[in-house]
Amino acid sequence: MVARVDTDQGPVVVKVAPPALIAREVAGNARLRSAGLPVSRVVGTGRQPMAYAVLSWAEGDPLTADSPATAQADAGELLRRVHALGGGPPYAGTVPVWTDWMRGWLNHAAAWWTGIGRADPATVRRLWAWLDHSAQLLDARGTDLMLFDGRPEHFIVADGKVVALIDLSEICGGDGAMDLGVFAVDDPRLLAGVLAGYAPTPKERDVIDAVVPFYTTLRRLARAEWLLTHGDPDAAETILALLATDRCV
Repeated sequence: MVARVDTDQGPVVVKVAPPALIAREVAGNARLRSAGLPVSRVVGTGRQPMAYAVLSWAEGDPLTADSPATAQADAGELLRRVHALGGGPPYAGTVPVWTDWMRGWLNHAAAWWTGIGRADPATVRRLWAWLDHSAQLLDARGTDLMLFDGRPEHFIVADGKVVALIDLSEICGGDGAMDLGVFAVDDPRLLAGVLAGYAPTPKERDVIDAVVPFYTTLRRLARAEWLLTHGDPDAAETILALLATDRCV
C-alpha cells in the first residue's frame, strides 16, 4: 500500500510492504541522499503492526516526453550520477555474471510472450542472435549502480527540473544502460531528452546504441507481464502493441 497522508506539518507518503522491501527502500534512499541526490526524506520507519516507512511528499508531476527539455536533461544528469556510484554482482540475488542474468531473463520473457500467443518468432530469434553475438560486450557491463525501477514517473518534476527521485527499493548493481532503456518502454520519445543530459561520450554512445534496444525490449516484456498479472490489460496492450512494431536489435 502507498498512500498520501495530509498532516499538520504537511503531506507525507506512507508505504506498507513486506519488511525486506521497506528495508531496501530506506537503504536506497539513504545511499542516494548521502551522494547529494534529490530524494524524499525518511520521516520514520517501523515493523509494527506491519512494516512501513513514512517519507516526505515530493510535490510535482511525473517526467514525460512532454516535460520541459530542461527537466528531461536533468533526469539524464541525475541518472549519470547514480550510475557513477558503482555496483556489481551478484545480480538478481544469486547470478554472478551479468550476461547470464540477461540469458535467464530472455529465456523467461520469450517463453511468457510465446505462451500468451503474442510473440513474433522472428523477433525472438533476433533477440537470441543478438545476445549470442554481443556476449563479449555484455560481459564487460554490470559495474554501475542502477535504479532498475527508474521509470519516468519516479522522476518528479517541478519548475523545469527534477526535484525528487522516488520508489528506490529496487536499486542494485548492474548496467546503467538498462536504466536508459526503461525510459523508452512506454514512450520512446523521452529517451533523446534524457540522453541530452546524460551526455555520453562518443564511445559510450556507441555502446548505448548497441545495448539499449535490447534492454528496452526485455523491459517491455517484463512490464507487459506485470500489467497483465496485476489486472491492467489495457495498459499491457499498449506495451504489447509497441513490441509488435519494435524491431529491437
